[in-house]
Amino acid sequence: MANLFNLPFMRKGDGSSQSGQPGGSGQASPEPPEPEVSEQELRLRLYKLIIERYRDMIEDCERKTVTDLKGLIAPNSEPIAKIRDSIISDFHPYIFEQHFPEASKMAFSYVSSFRTISPPVSFWLTFSDMQELMAGDEIDKSILLCSLLRSLGCENAKVLVTDSKKAYVLFEHQGRSFVANHSQKELSSYESSQQALSSLSGKALYAFNDKEYEDFQES
Repeated sequence: MANLFNLPFMRKGDGSSQSGQPGGSGQASPEPPEPEVSEQELRLRLYKLIIERYRDMIEDCERKTVTDLKGLIAPNSEPIAKIRDSIISDFHPYIFEQHFPEASKMAFSYVSSFRTISPPVSFWLTFSDMQELMAGDEIDKSILLCSLLRSLGCENAKVLVTDSKKAYVLFEHQGRSFVANHSQKELSSYESSQQALSSLSGKALYAFNDKEYEDFQES
């Protein structure tokens, strides 16, 4: 499939002949016709034009308040509950203190199976959108993972965004701190929260889950 955001555009000729020399007798050699594009590629070009024309309007509608961000973490939503139930079905029964470390790895593995894709405009994907596409950007995937971890019983799981435009999921369990790094596809364990924070790319800007929001710029 053609790349939606790096499509070639039709260009007019520069008046030169195919050999690179000016055309004779004041007449330019005709440009060879551009190969006919497929209907699919033509549609992608059209979608790109629509997105570019209405970019500002789309991004205005997609802006989130603090309350909106917290609402994106939805541990009790139907899509999250279905994934959680699939994970805990491997345990009989699921006991948080005992089984969460393995369940968190399963949740991270599930989210890591999604491709990372950056939209051409600021646009938030729903859980259903991500499942349909099997893709999302880093913050979409972080929101999905955080919701899963919260649904699995982890009260302290949160999404953290840095000034390098990276999004992570941080959580603690049994005295250790964990960082889910989607760009590296790594779930790392640290002895302290300070070590976990120092592993991030860039300076922490804000962190949130469905219960709280912390702005590090105000600290």
